[in-house]
Amino acid sequence: MDRKKTRNLRILSHIIVVYMLPAFIWWGILLTQRNNELYETKLELLTAKYPNAESTAFNTAKATLHKEYKRQRIMIVGEGASFIIALLIGISFINRAYSREIEAIRQKRNFLLAITHELKSPLASIGLIFETFKKRNLQGADKTKLVNHGLIETERLSTLIKNLLLSAQIDKSYQPDFQDTDLNSIINKVIEDILKKHEKANIIVKPSPGELAGKFDQFGIYSVFYNLIENAIKYSGENAPITIVTNTSQDGYTVSVFDQGIGISDGEKKKVFQQFYRSGQEETRRTKGTGIGLYIVKKMVDLHHGKIDVLDNSPNGTIFRVFLPKLRP
Repeated sequence: MDRKKTRNLRILSHIIVVYMLPAFIWWGILLTQRNNELYETKLELLTAKYPNAESTAFNTAKATLHKEYKRQRIMIVGEGASFIIALLIGISFINRAYSREIEAIRQKRNFLLAITHELKSPLASIGLIFETFKKRNLQGADKTKLVNHGLIETERLSTLIKNLLLSAQIDKSYQPDFQDTDLNSIINKVIEDILKKHEKANIIVKPSPGELAGKFDQFGIYSVFYNLIENAIKYSGENAPITIVTNTSQDGYTVSVFDQGIGISDGEKKKVFQQFYRSGQEETRRTKGTGIGLYIVKKMVDLHHGKIDVLDNSPNGTIFRVFLPKLRP
């Protein structure tokens, strides 16, 4: 359902409420009046039938009549209230659906703006590098520096495309390849690749003694820690320390990524794993991103029957704590 149809449905629902509520209140008043009139008429007939108001027959008939009157009144109120409640519940569902639709549209719009920028930036850099090679005969260190910069931008573009493809496949067609793997080797590879892109990054590793061996999908786990560490750098700055702590338990392994960035509010801790979710508007956001990195992280952790938590770091920043079981169920 597109945005216009959803908005029209919401307006129609409000019109129905504005019309139906007064109509049912008026209907209830009329039925109550009719019930009162009927009760008074029957009571008069009963009085005429039994002149002695103190007789047992009169009191019994009057009690029966009063009981029927109360039953009718309760039925009128009950049916009216039930209909109004059902109507309000229906309107509530429509409003919630409308709000979800608007939020989805906002997230997709932000995603399109973000992905446009993320694609244009490395392409522009690569184009500029080719223009420089075309106009100037570079040699030695200048040539090497420019080539390395081009390789970094190419890798950045490649990573973005891989994330886009993975995000599209992960719910339907992605087939994890579980192999005997040491988590430490994957984390070290991630750090090595990230340092090529962020040379000034201050990454501190506090490993658990020994191997972190288990059956893992290497590509999936690589994506998990690449996205988490790059996010930590992105929101903390390249010079801020990023700490990675690994721990071993009887059931599995815990890898925690600590940053000292802007932090995540309690209200957004669960939302950050939604596809395309990024807080605020894309036009005013300073940090780069597409809103699919943490979505991939959560899906990959779920594929390994693991768990990921978002915690507050002290004095500021965020902790992403990933638990991966040694043996899959």
